[in-house]
Amino acid sequence: MDPEIQQASDALRASDPDLQEEDTIRSTNVGGCPFAHHHHHGNSSSSSSSSKEEPSPYQFIPLHSGSHKSTESTKRLMQEEISFDDLKKMTNNFYQLAFKDHTLDKFIRSRDDPHADRFAKWIHQKMAGSDLWDQDRETRDLTPVTIANDRVAIVRDRTSAHIAAWFSPKRSPDQVGRRFQLDECRVWMRLHFWAMRQAGLVEKSPTFADYYVRFIGHFVAVYEKTARKFARESFRWSADPKNTEAYILNGRIMKDVLGVKHTEAKATLPEEEVDYQWPHHQ
Repeated sequence: MDPEIQQASDALRASDPDLQEEDTIRSTNVGGCPFAHHHHHGNSSSSSSSSKEEPSPYQFIPLHSGSHKSTESTKRLMQEEISFDDLKKMTNNFYQLAFKDHTLDKFIRSRDDPHADRFAKWIHQKMAGSDLWDQDRETRDLTPVTIANDRVAIVRDRTSAHIAAWFSPKRSPDQVGRRFQLDECRVWMRLHFWAMRQAGLVEKSPTFADYYVRFIGHFVAVYEKTARKFARESFRWSADPKNTEAYILNGRIMKDVLGVKHTEAKATLPEEEVDYQWPHHQ
């Protein structure tokens, strides 16, 4: 592997316990039920709530610090309120938005990769304790892909996927290799929460929506630690059609976010959201 790519990969992985934990593929098919993977997938795709019209009542689910662990509450959420198909709808919506976005599309080396499917499997594994994402990684095509400056990389997990994004050949030469900045993370979160709303998940499960905003706040910090506190603002932004309409009219460029530094951006937040313990406190 190219030394610069290896160094970036090692540094990113070393900075985050979730990425370190993801180094190991948990194969449930070794020494266990040969249908374990299909069992998980079946439950996730046919949640008992998938035909419900009324939203489930809201319940607060704590999100603990350290590496993320599924709990009985998050597993129940995936069993009873949100299906794998729901997650796929959300992630498909997100990538359709990202492909058109002036900022995010530059990070996406190829639109042909199954981004949405992998993202949905990763979310499901994190929240349901399934093995969908691990099973996907076991069968993933590990053919090296070309990134910026004719270098190659193998995309096998979340760390390598984000390194490939930093070194995307679609980025300008002066930005190749630069990790995600605060403004880019805010664009990502705004579009992602918009995709969640488009999929109807906020109405379907207020419990999921509340937990998921905090879930994203937890994970976005590995890419830019100051981005965490803007998750709630991003969720609010996605609720107002005036915001999304203005964004489209501006050529899908978030002019109110791009180039805005942390100090200036933080000044626009409600005082209660300048909270360095969120999203992990009770």
